[in-house]
Amino acid sequence: MAAAEADPFVRARELVTPGLKAAADRMNSGTRQVIGYHFGWSDEQGRPLKANNGKAVRPTLAMLAAEAVGGKAERAAGAGAAVELAHNYSLLHDDVMDQDPTRRHRPTAWTVYGVPAAILAGDALITLAGEALVADGAPLAAEGVPRLDAALLRLIDGQAADMAFEGRTEVGLDECLTMVGDKTSALFALACELGALAAGAPPQQVWQLRQFGEHLGLAFQLNDDLLGIWGDPEITGKPVLADLRARKKSLPVVAALNAGNAAATRLAELYHRDAPLSDTELRTCADLVEEAGARTWAHQETQRQLDAALTCLHAANPRPGAAADLTALAHLLTTPPAPHAATAPAENPPAPNASRSFPLPEFQLNRAARLNPQLETARAHTDAWAIRLGLVDPDPTVMPWTQAQLAANDFGLLCAHKFPDTPTEALTTVTDWYTWLFHLDDYLVETFARTGDLPGAKAYLARLPQFLSTDPAQQPPEAANPTEQALADLWSRTAPPMSQAWRLRIRGALEELLTGHLQELRQTAATHPANPLEYLAAKRMTNGGRVADHLAEFARSAELPPAVADGPTLRSLIDAVTDGALLLNDIYSYDREAQDPGETGNMVLLLEKLLGCGPQQAVEACNDMITARVRQFEHIAEVEIPEMCQAHQLSTAQRATVLDHVDSLRDWLPGWLAWHQRAARYQSTDPVAAVQTVTRRLAGPTGLGTATARRLVARAGT
Repeated sequence: MAAAEADPFVRARELVTPGLKAAADRMNSGTRQVIGYHFGWSDEQGRPLKANNGKAVRPTLAMLAAEAVGGKAERAAGAGAAVELAHNYSLLHDDVMDQDPTRRHRPTAWTVYGVPAAILAGDALITLAGEALVADGAPLAAEGVPRLDAALLRLIDGQAADMAFEGRTEVGLDECLTMVGDKTSALFALACELGALAAGAPPQQVWQLRQFGEHLGLAFQLNDDLLGIWGDPEITGKPVLADLRARKKSLPVVAALNAGNAAATRLAELYHRDAPLSDTELRTCADLVEEAGARTWAHQETQRQLDAALTCLHAANPRPGAAADLTALAHLLTTPPAPHAATAPAENPPAPNASRSFPLPEFQLNRAARLNPQLETARAHTDAWAIRLGLVDPDPTVMPWTQAQLAANDFGLLCAHKFPDTPTEALTTVTDWYTWLFHLDDYLVETFARTGDLPGAKAYLARLPQFLSTDPAQQPPEAANPTEQALADLWSRTAPPMSQAWRLRIRGALEELLTGHLQELRQTAATHPANPLEYLAAKRMTNGGRVADHLAEFARSAELPPAVADGPTLRSLIDAVTDGALLLNDIYSYDREAQDPGETGNMVLLLEKLLGCGPQQAVEACNDMITARVRQFEHIAEVEIPEMCQAHQLSTAQRATVLDHVDSLRDWLPGWLAWHQRAARYQSTDPVAAVQTVTRRLAGPTGLGTATARRLVARAGT
């Protein structure tokens, strides 16, 4: 499947653009020119441009909603065009009312053609939106038009409230949420509703998809408000701190002003001043919004709305392919990009299935992904830590990562998803651990697998346990390289609060991981696993599951009872979730690994060979294995874990610790998936990923514990 065919945004733009242009062509030449400029079809003089007409998020929602209920994409053409016309009507008028000078990285229409022309163009678009539904015929002509009218009335109410807030010093958070629902959620909900309605869905299914759009709209606007304060101007198209400069009553600002703490008081003093704020004062306002707790609240509320949206989507019983795209789209619209990572322009976001040789399947996981509000802190901390300790180097022949590649890996995002409830200090430590584990994995392939230097690898790995003393008073040896220096730093921050038994357990898990890496380096093509069970058994040696489990204890500051901590029941639970993570990684890394004709170290490739099928069938079979692991996890969690607690006669407090630990592991797979969807490490067309070293391209797998098991060693030794 071609990338453009798999890209829902591209498909939606291609679906609705002819209708949009046909509608514009009905207008007089002056209004048509304003509309063409606003959509990006032409320049100020009316000369055609090749640029696309924005993100097309709402037409994409309409199209995928139609497909989710079993309809063809083409059936949503009228619905998608109508919602896009209505949306752009609001943009033209909002730009005038807010006096915004730029939109989509260029001057707004009113600054080019004047206020009257921009208002008339907006009036034309809203009229054309209704006509698009009438022209579509049943059921949109009869049922769609009143729904459009109701959404527009909500939109107008929202805009009126937004403008009224500008003149008020006190705005309640509830009324601000209502305003956002009217301004943003109304059209998100309408897009999903009209798409499903056009495809002939029954009322209950239409309602659930409408509710999906309603919650997604709130989550999207919360994220957009965060970007309005902390976003990168290169991505948002707005000047830095633009929303604060305009004194907007955005959700984070209103939440901060209503926080009732010292930061809220100081923010109110600055924000309600009549005089313009200097750049320094604007930065102070941003810091105060965060200090008041509003940035954390906005992240948490974004996640809550996203969870609610995905719950409604699941209740609609959608078709798997469209459901996967809608889920990916929801995550895409609600996860703030790393300010330092390579990110696609906001006007042309990456597609959920872009650059894949197959549509991604629908993953049936334990729960929706959640996000730790301390994401940005974890990102900044771990990047600075890795640079300080020498885990990155401008020369990729010295270290496997450059600074740009470290940012693209975005381990802060991974840990913020896997540990959504972890406090800041523990989250940064856990993120540093994951960074070190991935560094070790990549460094082994870069330094030893490529050269076949097994003696060097053995000596390198043999020194590492010396930095894991179980006696806190014992000083580690002098570090000989960045890997050792970073491990010594991690152990000094992790071991002190642990009991002696806990230290012994995590040291044992790390030693098991190092042994697995060495065994994997010794592996030859002749002994490469030939079936899925052998493959998973081999990968468990290097996937770091036990280490990650101990880090989950550390993240919660709750040691598991010694009687069960390293027992077979909990080990089976960890195997189930880490097997699922490995299989998920194999799906996402397939396209990169399939470029090596002799590669078999990937479950999708292995299943292709075993089943004699193509990648799509193999991916579905791999996804079935993930689903089986999720069900296995839940069986162990619901049946075997209580039995284990009973057999060991654990106290009430000990049982609570075990059950809380088990529940925290439910965030792992959703978090792993969300990271794969967003991190540039797994985007084969990403400019950062494209400059990965030759060894990375040959080595294949790119996830934790998958870097070193390759035929490279055998090939180098022949």
